[in-house]
Amino acid sequence: MASLSPLQTLPLHAVEKIVDYFSDNVRLNFDGGFHGPDRGDTYFNLQVPLLWVCHSFRAVVYSRLCRRYKLVFIKDRNSGKALGYRAPAEKCLERLSGPFHLCAKDVVVTVSEWTIYSGEALAALSQVLPDGCSFPSASSLEISFDEDREGEEGFAETADVEANISAFVRWILQTAPRLKWIKVSGYPSWKVMDEPTHSHFDSLISQLVRLTNRVSLQYEATRPPELLNVDSIRMMTYLDVDLHFINENIIRLIRLNAPTLQHLSVSSWAEADISDILQGHDGSYVEYPRLHTLRTGLRKQAEESRQYSLVGAALFPNLRCLVCLCNNPFDNDFAMFRGNADTLEYLQLDLDHRLAAALIREQVFMPTSHPKLQCVMLTSHLSSSFSSSTIEPGFLQLMFDMAPGAAVRSIYRLSFDEPIPRLLSLLGKHAFLQVLSLPDQRLVVWDALTLIKSLPLLSDLRGKAPKLHPMPESLEFDDLVGYVRTTYSPMATRFRCCHIDEAKEDYVADSVVPFLLLALACPNFDYVAVPIDGRAKFAEQLQIIIRKP
Repeated sequence: MASLSPLQTLPLHAVEKIVDYFSDNVRLNFDGGFHGPDRGDTYFNLQVPLLWVCHSFRAVVYSRLCRRYKLVFIKDRNSGKALGYRAPAEKCLERLSGPFHLCAKDVVVTVSEWTIYSGEALAALSQVLPDGCSFPSASSLEISFDEDREGEEGFAETADVEANISAFVRWILQTAPRLKWIKVSGYPSWKVMDEPTHSHFDSLISQLVRLTNRVSLQYEATRPPELLNVDSIRMMTYLDVDLHFINENIIRLIRLNAPTLQHLSVSSWAEADISDILQGHDGSYVEYPRLHTLRTGLRKQAEESRQYSLVGAALFPNLRCLVCLCNNPFDNDFAMFRGNADTLEYLQLDLDHRLAAALIREQVFMPTSHPKLQCVMLTSHLSSSFSSSTIEPGFLQLMFDMAPGAAVRSIYRLSFDEPIPRLLSLLGKHAFLQVLSLPDQRLVVWDALTLIKSLPLLSDLRGKAPKLHPMPESLEFDDLVGYVRTTYSPMATRFRCCHIDEAKEDYVADSVVPFLLLALACPNFDYVAVPIDGRAKFAEQLQIIIRKP
């Protein structure tokens, strides 16, 4: 027997009173506008009504706070003196209790590199964290650089810079003894291009890379690290490099760790060629015997066509996941895909019209060619800019037809300005659809209910919070409960949750009743996930996951 949401366990008259109460608020706000609370309080204004709807709303919202412990460096605006660290979701943290640092799995430290060089960062961390405070459960640490013009101008070169860098790295080791993964991100100073600043920055990066064998370098800088003593960095199992430029030292780091790497992700905005990591200077191939995941975002085509299809399986004998995110599709990508036909289980390709035609022409998705392939994700940057645009229905249909015999399980980031019936005509035949993301539309709750009813296996609907207006003709506020019960309930026993990627204050008032109505219609409606920072960050792209039934 399906479990009921808390709202469905209440007597009908109690449910009607709850919906009427919030409907009155919606009616007032819809007519007279709405001026919401501070962004930090958005979640707690949503919390009370949503607790009626969800089994685990409290856990969903709070778990993200508890799991991710974020420290932001702050300074006095007048004196420029370091004041310490604080969590950006300060108001949320004040209302919660418990030692967050003990249960945190991911720790993020936002810092200016200048404060590391001067020792201010370490001193401020010592002030804000209790004596002996550590993150015993933390397995990942992110150092996020925050450009600090004032600190940069006030920084004075001293002989203690290297000592301060070493002390900061030692603090990381002492604070997170179970550290398994480190990430370097953010925006370092533009002076990283200059000497001696670059030598300090390179020393910092080189020491951070040596902390663990799982490393991500994703910071914004126009000069790549030289990585001092790169020959001594060995036994890496996870390497993720996403930089403006990939220099010879980065390539050398990848080649040296080829015997042990299990996950490799390498991307660059500048021109680079995947052959750089596949072949040495002498022309011999570099083997990656343990690599199971390869993600490339290199944007230059090889100058001469190399027969990777003949050596793909030899170079990557255990490759199970291949992700090629390039602005231009290369013959090498197809060749590598074919070369590992017997091992690949997951494939992701960046898709445009030219690549779509090539995939069909080359018959890449023949049902019998890749016996272990379980999932194909096709991503498409819908425009040359980073803003999303509407996808053509014919292009969407082309994607569906590319893998005959497979089932579409998930569609992410679908921009669509056609009426809901037109959308259902495209999606209706895909009975396996479980996750649907519509980020650019704020659905009316009645359209959301129609989608859920038409897709019986749909469990997760993502996008903006649904709205109540416009309502069906002749429907009044006083009859919302009765209308939903007679029109939509019971339905969609698989539907469990809504993921909201934008929680603007003016959405708060008129999103409560739609969630209540979803809970009335869907017996297993479990939770609503709301982003802590008001807006989740998603890449502007379309993602369609196609799985074999």
